[in-house]
Amino acid sequence: MTQRKSIGAKLFIALIALTLISCCFLGSTFARYTSGGNGSASTGVAAWSINVTGGGASGNMDVDFTNKLSPSMDNFAGESAGQERTNSTGKILIATIKNTGEVAAKVTITAGDITIDNTVEYATDGSGITNVNAGNDGVAPTEAQVKGLFSVKLYQDDSAVFTNGTEIKGEITLSATTGVVYIFAEITWTSADTSGEKVADAIDTWVGENVTKISYAFSYTAVQASEIPAGN
Repeated sequence: MTQRKSIGAKLFIALIALTLISCCFLGSTFARYTSGGNGSASTGVAAWSINVTGGGASGNMDVDFTNKLSPSMDNFAGESAGQERTNSTGKILIATIKNTGEVAAKVTITAGDITIDNTVEYATDGSGITNVNAGNDGVAPTEAQVKGLFSVKLYQDDSAVFTNGTEIKGEITLSATTGVVYIFAEITWTSADTSGEKVADAIDTWVGENVTKISYAFSYTAVQASEIPAGN
């Protein structure tokens, strides 16, 4: 009997030891501080801001060229293309575009239709001024003959005074926050010399007597050109 008690006591002690060892093993390996709850992550939105000085609303810029412009005073050189007499306004600042947003932008500028303010109606018979009637009193050119005299080119520069600018032939990239570009336009008066000297001089004279203002409509679009953070 004594021997059985001794064996039972030993087994009980061994069981307790195994239990303690098991508790230590579980405690050090699997038991951890845990907690539950709700959280959120947030990020700021990169600002988008394109400011146009000199432009109208909705991406339009209506520019009145009040600078005086006359035809060239050069002598008639011939009727071949490329021999026409020309005179231009020079580069005129029409808009300043600034990117004050936090991402880069690509800006596209497009010249629209010309508007001519005239005090006498255009010819409505479709022929306008010809070699037959050039110089006759009361003869007017067609609208196409007058509008065909004028062309416009757009230029960009990094200064409000045109110095080292270039003609705009594609997108303009503006860096984030500080990107700025100055937009210039130049109108050229090209006499209709390919129709003959008499016709060209008669159309030029009519314009000088009856046209008071030339205007162009320009449109611009700006699209995002970088992202924050970069490379995503």
